[in-house]
Amino acid sequence: MNTRNFKCFQIVYEERNLQVAASKLFLSPQGLSKIIKSIEDECGTPLFIRTKEGFVPTESGKLFYEKSKIIIRDINDMFSAIEAVNDKDKRFKMGFAAGTLRALDIHKIHSFMRDNPQILASWYECDNDRVLKQVINDEISFGFLVGKPNVNNVISKLVRSVEMVVYVHKGHRFWNVEEIDISDLKDEAIISMNEKYHIFHDILNACHLNGFMPNIVARVSEGYSIYQLVRDKVGIGISPRFFDDCDDVKAIRIKDAYTWDVYGIYRSDTLDYELCEKMIQDIEK
Repeated sequence: MNTRNFKCFQIVYEERNLQVAASKLFLSPQGLSKIIKSIEDECGTPLFIRTKEGFVPTESGKLFYEKSKIIIRDINDMFSAIEAVNDKDKRFKMGFAAGTLRALDIHKIHSFMRDNPQILASWYECDNDRVLKQVINDEISFGFLVGKPNVNNVISKLVRSVEMVVYVHKGHRFWNVEEIDISDLKDEAIISMNEKYHIFHDILNACHLNGFMPNIVARVSEGYSIYQLVRDKVGIGISPRFFDDCDDVKAIRIKDAYTWDVYGIYRSDTLDYELCEKMIQDIEK
């Protein structure tokens, strides 16, 4: 039996509708029907009862569904294990703290990965603390972090520094000013990155130090969402200066604001020290 057809069966089972299942699988209903029929022929029993309301699984169909899920899981585990064996020589791995991909020169990093085959190419973002722990524990060779960590045996080098700004929509009371103070945000509806991002906690701390709780009306997971929500006048957005001004949205400087700094970090005793140094040099070119 072709195990790839298991997924076809599972989608039909879950949807109870051949047309809907076929569209999800990018197949024609006729082609999907033939696959289901071939599985039933091989099993020697009907797995569905065809009705006007849709495909109703038989008891054999219910059993086949549960067992096929186990088989697919085991097959996926097998291929993951094989992939891990094939990648064992690619020990150099990188981690990206949430938000850093937007600040970095992706073309340079991608070229560096491509030119150094010992790197296990991966574009996975997680929170700052997770990336730092992975570097400390030698789970990854190199990490991009927001803010400089103060950890023994970890080298930190600044690779990008971005100004923090407030994005406002046309017609807002800040539209014609060049600079605001953090205290000016007290009565504003604020759009921010969510708790996964370093910047969210920085905003809270800055506002608390100025004696007020910020009114954060939206917490987003992608930077461009801030831009869109500001444009639609949901609130004003606090973000590193990642976006260009336009007719409807512009960036306003925040007085005495810190810069959003991205560091490349790696252990001083890593086996890949030279490659880490080379990466820093390539990024800085």
